[in-house]
Amino acid sequence: MYDLLIKGGKVIDPAQNIGRQMDVAIQGAKIAALAESISPQEARQTVDASNKIVTPGLIDAHCHVYANVHALSTDPDSAGVRQGVTTVIDCGSAGQATFGGFPKYVIPSAQTTVYCLLHAGSVGLSVMPELNDWSEIDAEAIKATIEAHRDLIKGIKLRLVGKLIAANGVEVFKKAKKIAKDNKLPIMVHIGDPDKQVPASVTRDFLPLMEAGDILSHIYTAQQGNVLQGTSGVIPEIKAAQERGVIFDVAQGRLNFSFRAAEQCLGAGIMPHMISSDVVAPSLTDRVYGLTAVMSRFLALGLKLEQLVQMTTINPARVFGIDSSKGSLKPGMDADVSIIEVVSSNWEPSDAEGKTRLVKDLIVPRLCVKAGKVIKSNPVAVPPVA
Repeated sequence: MYDLLIKGGKVIDPAQNIGRQMDVAIQGAKIAALAESISPQEARQTVDASNKIVTPGLIDAHCHVYANVHALSTDPDSAGVRQGVTTVIDCGSAGQATFGGFPKYVIPSAQTTVYCLLHAGSVGLSVMPELNDWSEIDAEAIKATIEAHRDLIKGIKLRLVGKLIAANGVEVFKKAKKIAKDNKLPIMVHIGDPDKQVPASVTRDFLPLMEAGDILSHIYTAQQGNVLQGTSGVIPEIKAAQERGVIFDVAQGRLNFSFRAAEQCLGAGIMPHMISSDVVAPSLTDRVYGLTAVMSRFLALGLKLEQLVQMTTINPARVFGIDSSKGSLKPGMDADVSIIEVVSSNWEPSDAEGKTRLVKDLIVPRLCVKAGKVIKSNPVAVPPVA
């Protein structure tokens, strides 16, 4: 007898190369079976997923969920299970001096699974702009925090903005990269400076120093420090980074996504490894909305649904080393499942440059199963559809 059966949906599980109608059975908090037909009589509860798409629990690989500490952050469930997303990665909201609230307050109160990247600066994003002085980067304190929370902290975050980086450029990256490497973690680097304080050349300086598994965030920004070259190409350093195995993260947000930049990069073969929202509290109702809305933009840009599911399930699970339990519907994995639907729309989202594109197919979350529990989707807001 299974506890829960998800029946009749089209299962897309890129980790197993599955893309067909199948049933998913859950026992306790684990996936128990995946088969073409499982009788409802074998389950205590059945979810009808007919005409829906069933995926491994979606992972938002870049968001900010340190509510009440980082002023812009939302709470994990508003970015997570309310959006049909079962796991979120907070990217640098906390530094070593402010991290303690995550394991004590934020994570225990959330239904969504939360992992974190630790900001290289001591106070994270509690005060912005961060990193005004070298003293804000405390390698020994960072190491101690990571060692105390190795199960939660999955990388080091550095934003290429602010006075310290404007004055010292690549040297700040080198210090943060050394900290990440010494602690056997990847570094995630934010590019795109709306204030235009950091010279654009810094991006070309630090990119050759990134290694396989490191993460370049806001890959499709048009802000200063972007990877564009001319009107149709990209800088050679970004292609070399791609060949080395550097991970490219969309991290849409409100200020660092441009349709023009995305089209130019995609045309040059610069594909994302991870689709993520960079959602904060204000962007739940302004441009971003949530992960499935971001995925919808990339449907409009020509990516296939199967690619988008891969970029929001197994790819981030592998990047952050959680693929032994998340990112697939293989029996024995955590019972994290997302059920989505693709509906017709006439949504015209705007980007950071004020430009729009028509999104005719909107990916909508319907519900998720988190640790075996059914949670209906209830986003704070949804894209306006004419």
